[in-house]
Amino acid sequence: MQKYTQACELYDSEMPTDYSDSLSLALFREVLFSKEIQKLAPETQLDIYEKSGNLSLIQGELQNAVFYYREGLKLRENNTITDTLFFGSNLFLGETYYLQSRADSSIYFLEEAEALLKNKQSSEESARLFNSLGIIYFESGNYTQSINFFNKAKNLLVSDRSLDQLDPYYQYAVFSFLNNIGSALLQLNELDSALSIYATLEALKLDQDQIHTQFASIYLAKNLPDSALSHLIKVKSEDYLQSIPYQNQLAETYWLQGNQEIAKNTLHELVKNEISSDSSEKDFRLGKSYLLLGRILFEEGNYESALVNFHQSIMQLDGFFENDDVYANPTDYSLGFATFLLIESMVEKAKSFIKLYEKTGKQKFLTSGIQTFRSAFDMVYYVTNHYDNEEARIFLGDFVLNTFQDAVSLALREYQNTGDDIYLFTAFEWAERSKSTGLYTGRKEKKLKKIGGISEDKLQKERDIQFAISRIQQSLLIEKNQLLIQELQNSLTDKRLELSRLHNEFNDIPAYVAEKLRVNTLDIPKIQNEILDKNSLVVSLFETKSSLILFFLDNRSLTARIIGLDSSLEDDINEMKKRLINYQLGQNYSKGEQGALLFEKIFGESSGFLEPFENLLFIPHGTLVDFPFEILEKMPGRFLLEDHSITYQYSLSLLGKSSSKPLKKTKKFGFAPFFGHYWKDHEIELEELSFSNEEVGVFQGNKFLGSTSTKSKLLEVLPFADYLQLSTHANPDPENPDLAFIAFYPGTIESRLYTNEIVNLDLNHTSLVFLSACETNFGATSRSEGVLGISRAFMLAGCQNIISTLWKAEDKATAYLTLEFYKNLEKGSSYAQSLRKAKLKLLDDPKMIQYHHPIYWSHLVLVGDVGSSKNSFFGTIYFYISMTLLGLIGWWIYKKGR
Repeated sequence: MQKYTQACELYDSEMPTDYSDSLSLALFREVLFSKEIQKLAPETQLDIYEKSGNLSLIQGELQNAVFYYREGLKLRENNTITDTLFFGSNLFLGETYYLQSRADSSIYFLEEAEALLKNKQSSEESARLFNSLGIIYFESGNYTQSINFFNKAKNLLVSDRSLDQLDPYYQYAVFSFLNNIGSALLQLNELDSALSIYATLEALKLDQDQIHTQFASIYLAKNLPDSALSHLIKVKSEDYLQSIPYQNQLAETYWLQGNQEIAKNTLHELVKNEISSDSSEKDFRLGKSYLLLGRILFEEGNYESALVNFHQSIMQLDGFFENDDVYANPTDYSLGFATFLLIESMVEKAKSFIKLYEKTGKQKFLTSGIQTFRSAFDMVYYVTNHYDNEEARIFLGDFVLNTFQDAVSLALREYQNTGDDIYLFTAFEWAERSKSTGLYTGRKEKKLKKIGGISEDKLQKERDIQFAISRIQQSLLIEKNQLLIQELQNSLTDKRLELSRLHNEFNDIPAYVAEKLRVNTLDIPKIQNEILDKNSLVVSLFETKSSLILFFLDNRSLTARIIGLDSSLEDDINEMKKRLINYQLGQNYSKGEQGALLFEKIFGESSGFLEPFENLLFIPHGTLVDFPFEILEKMPGRFLLEDHSITYQYSLSLLGKSSSKPLKKTKKFGFAPFFGHYWKDHEIELEELSFSNEEVGVFQGNKFLGSTSTKSKLLEVLPFADYLQLSTHANPDPENPDLAFIAFYPGTIESRLYTNEIVNLDLNHTSLVFLSACETNFGATSRSEGVLGISRAFMLAGCQNIISTLWKAEDKATAYLTLEFYKNLEKGSSYAQSLRKAKLKLLDDPKMIQYHHPIYWSHLVLVGDVGSSKNSFFGTIYFYISMTLLGLIGWWIYKKGR
C-alpha cells in the first residue's frame, strides 16, 4: 500500500511535472503487476487503473490509456463496486477513443458514462461529459445538436454567473465551452455570430493562441486569407505551431493567397513527418491535410496525384476503410469523425476520376467517377438517417446540393454523348435524391417507429418530451423577463438533450436501425408501372449552376431537356411572383404577356410533352419552388390550368399511389374559428372570416365554428379524421419556421398550433388536409428541402395530400373555391381534378368576375399524389355501371331486332 500512497501523492501534487507524473505512473504500474494487487479492495484497484489511464493519456500514450481503462472496467463484473465509480473510466475511455479517431467506440463509452450520470452529484464531471458528447456530435456534423450539449455543459458548471464572477478554473472551463460553440457556429456558416463569441473570449486573455487560430478559421471561411494570416503569425506556443490543424490552416492561407508552392511544401512536409512517425494510428486531422493537398494538385491539373491524395484523405477520415486501391470506396458506412470532410474527400475523388476521363477518354475513369459519386451519396443518406433532428438533416442536404448538381450535369452530358439510357436514369435518380431528403427521412422514421419494435412507453415518452419542447418555445414568445428567458432557454436545452438521449435508445433496437439505415434506391420503373397511368405526366425540374433541367416521366418513358439558366429567366420568375404577392385591388391582369413569356422560356419546344396528358405533377426546384404553374400560358391567353389538372410534390421519392377516399364514406371535420369572431392584441390582429362558414358547409355534424373551433377539439378528433378542413388564419415565420402557426379560437398563443407541434402529430391515416388559411405554403426556403412552411409540417406528420396557399387568401373567393372543390369531390373527381374544376368555374362565373385575377385562385395548390380523373373507388363503380348499361342496351337491341 505504501507505493500506492506515494503514487497518489505524486498524482495529486499541486504543481505536477512530467517527472512526477512519470514517477507516479511507474509506482502505479508496480502495484498493478505485483501479486499484492489481488489483496487490494476492488475500489482501490479501479482507482489505480483509472489514474494510470489518466497519466498515460496526459503523456500521449493512447494505447496504454485504453488498456488501463478497459482493465478497470472489467472490475464492473464484481457487483460489490458501486456503479457510479465506473463513470470516470467510461468518460475518459470515450475521450481516448475520440483521440484515436474511433468514433463508434467513443460514442459507446460516453453513452455508458451518461447512463451512470443520474446518480452522480458532481456538476464538474457532468459538464465534462456533456462537453465530450458535444464534441462527438460536432465531429459527426450534427452541429446544431452539439451546441445544445456545449450549452448544457456551461449551464451545469456556471449557471447564469457572468465571466468576471468566476475564478480562473471556471473561467477556463467556460472559455472551452464557448470556444466549442463558436466552432459549431463557424461550421453552420454563422460567421458573424462566431466572431462575436471569439471577441468576447479574447477579452478574457486566456489561451490567446487558440483564439487566434479560431479567428483565422473564420477569415478563411470568409475567403480573407490576409486577415487569417495576420492572426496565425501571432500564435506563439510551439505546440500550436507544430500541430496538424495549425499547419493545415497555414497551408490553406498560402493557397488562397496564391502561394501554391509554399502551401504544397507545407503539406508535403506535414504528411511526410506523420508517415515517418512510429504511430500506426489514423488521424482524421491528417485527412484535412491530404484533402488540401489534393485540391491544390487538382487546381494545377495534376489529377492523378490529386486522386491519390483524396483517397489517402478518405483512409485517414474513415476509421475502418483500409483499402489503398484508389478504385475502391468505403461500403460499410458508420457515423465517424469529420463526417463532412469525408464526404468532401469522396466528392473530390469522384471529380478527379471525371477529369481523368475527360483527359484520356478511358471508360474506367468514368465508371469509377460515377461509382464514387454514388458511394458519396449513399454515405450522405446514411448520415442523414443517423441524425436525430431536422436542422442537421436540412443543413447536410443543402451542403451536398452542389455535388448533386455537378453529378447530374455529368450524367446528362454522357447521355447526350452516348444516348445510353443508363446515364439518363442515373441523372434523374440523383436529381430526385437531392430533394427533400430531410422530409423523406422524417416521414419514413415516423412510420418505422410503429413497426420497428419500439415500445409504446418510449413512444409516449417521446411525445411527452416533444410536447414539453413546444410549451417552452411558446413561453419564450411571450416572456419579457431576461432571467426567466434564460431559465426557459436552459430548460429547452435540457429537453432537447433528453429527446436526443431517447433517440439513442431507439437506436439500440437492431430491427429499427437496420431498416432505418437501409439505402432505398429510387425505383423509377416501379413508379411508372404502379403509380402513373396513361393520363399522368411527372414534370420534374432541377436547377444546376448554369442550367434548368426538365425531366418528363410518364408510364412508358423518361425524357430530359436542358435550357440555359440565365439571370433574365430568374428575374422574370421573381418579377411574376412579386406581381402576384404585391397585387393591389383593382389591378388588371393582362393575358398573353408575362405568363406566355415564361411558359415559352421554361418549356419552349418541350411544350409538346405536356399535350397528351390530363394530369400534370410538378416537382419544382430552385427559383420555382413556390411558383404556381397554373398561370403559365401555353398559348397566349390560355392558362395551363384550362387543359390540365396540376399537382405538386417535393420529390419523386415521396410520391405514392392515389389515396383519394370517397367523401360520403369518410370521417371529415371542418374548423372555422374566426366565423363571427376576431382576435386582436398588441402583437397581432386576426380578422373575422365571414365566409369561412361556407367552406366547412359540407361537414354537417362535424363542423366547428367560432368558440367550438378550439385547438383541443382539433387534437381530439385528429385520430379519426380522413378529411380535415382548416378555414382559419395562419402566420408564416420565415426567420424561424418552428414558430409558424395556425390559429384556433380564441387566437391566443395557447390556442395556436405551431409547426413544431404539427410535425409531431400522426396523420398517416388522413387522406387530405385543406389549409384554407393565408400563406400556409410560404416561409423560409432551403436549397434542398424547398419551402419550410406549414404545409410541409403537415406532410412531415404523415398526410399524403395537402391543399395550401402560396400567399394571403381573399375570404370570399377562397370560400367559393373550397365549396366547389368539395362538390366536385362528391361527384367522384380526384383531388387535382376537383381543384381544377373549382378554379375553372370561378373563371367562368360572371358573378365572380372581380375575382378572375390569378391572385384570387392560383394561390391554392395541391401537394400530393397524382390522381386519375376518377378516384379508384368511383372509377370502379362507374366501370361496372357502364358495362351493365351497355349489356342492357345490347340485350334490348337484340330483342327488338328479333
